[in-house]
Amino acid sequence: MNPSSRLLTLTTDYGTRDGYAGAIKGAVLSLAPSASIHDISHQIAPQAIWEGAWCLRRAVPRFPPGTTHLAVVDPGVGSGRSGVVIETERHLLIGPDNGVLTLAARDDGIRRVFEIDEEGESWHRSNTFDGLTLFAPVAGMLLSGMALEEVGPEAEDLVELTEREAVLQDGAIEGSVMLFDRFGNAITDIPASLIEGRQVKGVSLKEFQDVRFCANYGDLAGSPVIGCLVNSDGLLELALFGASLQQRHNLEIGDPVRVQLK
Repeated sequence: MNPSSRLLTLTTDYGTRDGYAGAIKGAVLSLAPSASIHDISHQIAPQAIWEGAWCLRRAVPRFPPGTTHLAVVDPGVGSGRSGVVIETERHLLIGPDNGVLTLAARDDGIRRVFEIDEEGESWHRSNTFDGLTLFAPVAGMLLSGMALEEVGPEAEDLVELTEREAVLQDGAIEGSVMLFDRFGNAITDIPASLIEGRQVKGVSLKEFQDVRFCANYGDLAGSPVIGCLVNSDGLLELALFGASLQQRHNLEIGDPVRVQLK
């Protein structure tokens, strides 16, 4: 599947201060002037592959079929890691083969994976900025009509992230904090579907036992307690009203969350 539209999304940890994201856009547009480029995020925490993968997973399904997604969160730049193009049922995903693409790709159904040749007619590997010299030119060439097979050979394997999974055992759902959003809310690996049809006795986070279920953030107004609600991803999320839960209680990814059932 070659791109059926000129839509390209960008997800990086580059920020917007240093011009890296702008350089990426320029490199794409120099090869595909009619491309329409849309930022998903450039504020992924530096080198945070898991955060980038989740950001991409959240956004990709909302874009039309045929969209190309370029994601670069790449602590291994300049090393021997490969660059890949993943063809899924509805999209193309381009980036380093370090797992950042795989959550979104698996969700949409992987058809084929191509390893990007290190030296192409319009691209080459870089010691520090493959986003500019490798991934952006590949995206631009694909958007301008290059056949997918010209990217490089089909890959036999793909680096994939291992997802955290909550478990139901001994009358409780045992999960953990999976990531934090920019508000400091703690997103857990506990899907709301695991609770449906069950009566909940209580929720705890680390040593905090008094976690209150609520329908929305406003339910917590004027209260210092930690709230628990179902977020737009269908996962349990823990939050404080008007404050960062992460900073207030010095939380970390992996901190335990327990839903005690009646």
